[in-house]
Amino acid sequence: MYLLLIISVSGWFAEPPNPTTLVYPPFGHCMGIYRAGAEQLAILLGGLVRFDDPQGLECVKLDAWDDPGEGDDDELAVYGVNSGSGHVIYNADMYTLGMYGDKGSGDGRLNSPHGIAADPSGLVLVADTGNERVVILERDGTRLFQKGILSADFLEPWDVDLDGAGRIYVTDRSADLIYVFRSVTDSMPGTIPVESPTGIDAVGGERWFHDGDDEFIVVVTGGDSLAVIRDGEVGAGISAPDFGGGTLNYPVVDFWGNVWVTDSVSCCIHKFTDELEYLTSFGSMGSGDFEFMYPTGIALWKRFGQIFVAEREGARYFWVGADIEDFSVEAGPRELKVSGILTENALMDAFIYDSDGNLVFRLSEGRRNAGPFELSWAAVTNRGIPVPGGRYTLEVTIQPLYSSKGYFRKTFSDEFVLEYVDIHTRG
Repeated sequence: MYLLLIISVSGWFAEPPNPTTLVYPPFGHCMGIYRAGAEQLAILLGGLVRFDDPQGLECVKLDAWDDPGEGDDDELAVYGVNSGSGHVIYNADMYTLGMYGDKGSGDGRLNSPHGIAADPSGLVLVADTGNERVVILERDGTRLFQKGILSADFLEPWDVDLDGAGRIYVTDRSADLIYVFRSVTDSMPGTIPVESPTGIDAVGGERWFHDGDDEFIVVVTGGDSLAVIRDGEVGAGISAPDFGGGTLNYPVVDFWGNVWVTDSVSCCIHKFTDELEYLTSFGSMGSGDFEFMYPTGIALWKRFGQIFVAEREGARYFWVGADIEDFSVEAGPRELKVSGILTENALMDAFIYDSDGNLVFRLSEGRRNAGPFELSWAAVTNRGIPVPGGRYTLEVTIQPLYSSKGYFRKTFSDEFVLEYVDIHTRG
């Protein structure tokens, strides 16, 4: 007698409702404060300045704030460009804000600045777009002081970044160039021709990075595309219309090499693999927990996966989470197929349980990289013994490999039924 295995899924797979590619930190870490708006800014700065076209963001662990053994490694200095008012706003210490600049030209003033970069020593660089220069600042305690400007004939410097080796990268949108300085004293920088580059994030010589490759991600064609540049050559690229994007602003690369970029038109953050394969988009327009109002600047501290996002009237603070997009469970003869797109390098446990809660089969157990995955089950136990018909449960749990690991995990589960049918009886 021949039997045909029929698998039916009851109710299909119910995905948990909230997106979790990014998650808010636990209360014990930030005392529940993960959003700052106009009201908080007015209180901390006494109403001296309001949010006015926020642009670039940077975060860094200052050497001066590092007390070995004190457990303060996640306490960061965060710098934000307030382009409309010509200011850099930053946390002077862990409890108060400071300001540098004013609108105008000359020392101590900025005109429509955009990008910003910083390192642990207290060096801060600002792309002073309207004044056609990159300003060199130095932090002394709670204050910033101008120390000079980078030597180059900029036309429209848009963004600036520092890599782990101390090299400086400046995008010049009107000149169609990326300038590469060996240090702040370099008077003969190299150049790389790229069409209308704006936001940039460079990776090279960094301690908190999964490999030693030198590369940088840049927004090109005035915000329409992303490109990877390695060894001075433009490599993989992706256009915003290809993934439903609008206007791309500033990119960042995380510990695993995945790429995040803000989209001020679509009001979201897009995420890609290190080869710019699309993973997901997080957020939509609005003021809720999973929404943004015209996000622009983004900063990421690679060691712990702390992410800061600037938007029109404030800023958000996240940790890297994990999610599954396009989750699918397909029932077919003799096999159950599970597939989807994992949005972060994560630990994935996928188990089959019987109606009594006993473990029947391990579909997956261990680490998986971000990207598409597929799992299958042929209705057997881990020893290859066929299981009887009945009701079973598929359960998939994911948690990121760092950042919110230990604080966050997400589980997808639902039931399905196995039926064995005599094919001769069926006719």
